[in-house]
Amino acid sequence: METVINSWLNQLDLLLLMMSRVAGIFVLAPIFNFNGLNTTVKVGLSFLFALLVMLSLPKGSLFVPPIDLVSYVLILLKEIIIGISIGFILQLVFAAILTAGQIIDIQLGFGIINIMDPMWGTQVPMTATFMQILALLLFVTYDGHLLLVKTLMDSFNLVPVGGASFSLASSGQLADFIIRLVSGVFLTGVQLAMPIIGVILINDIAMGIVSRTVPQMNLFVIGIPVKILVGVAFLWIILPFYIDSMNRLYEISFSNVLGFLKLLSP
Repeated sequence: METVINSWLNQLDLLLLMMSRVAGIFVLAPIFNFNGLNTTVKVGLSFLFALLVMLSLPKGSLFVPPIDLVSYVLILLKEIIIGISIGFILQLVFAAILTAGQIIDIQLGFGIINIMDPMWGTQVPMTATFMQILALLLFVTYDGHLLLVKTLMDSFNLVPVGGASFSLASSGQLADFIIRLVSGVFLTGVQLAMPIIGVILINDIAMGIVSRTVPQMNLFVIGIPVKILVGVAFLWIILPFYIDSMNRLYEISFSNVLGFLKLLSP
């Protein structure tokens, strides 16, 4: 046991580099970025996962950190950037789902009703919060947290510590990759909200025809409750399709992480 502890102590500089990547992932990655997890727990999990990864890698493939402090700090910053980037890519799915919920809230008239978001501790519209909590539940149900740990392990195989390529030749590809992912957030959100948008549009057209046919009807008194009732009922009907869509989005999200790591691989 003493020999194992001494071996760990001799590799603390390498362990710190691996912890920086893991901690960067935990800053933004789903589930692990929850505000209920305090800093001490996140640091402990980062240390545990980094230690497990280091023990699982072959002895001869371990990175030898440089003695120069400047070079060491630069590699440390690289690992932090890689970790934060992975967590950011995984979090984009939830940003798209939140965008879809906000669009649906505006269509249903719930845009002025805000409740507390348990993930970020801020106020967001009601339907957006419901869809985000549902997305988190499905993420855990589909073993997303385990896939996240697997992706963390794969990241050290695809991009070893200190092996990330941030050259000018790859910077353009990385920028284009990130821009496409970020721009796809709004597009995905609109696509998820499109069924509700279509139903509310049909409802508004029908209410407009009714108001022309029966001028005595007070459209503002009747139209708003009918819109809410139709929208919520249709949202409940298509909820199974949303569940399948979220599962597909998670698969795309993890594949995007692998694509990002392949761009950095030496």
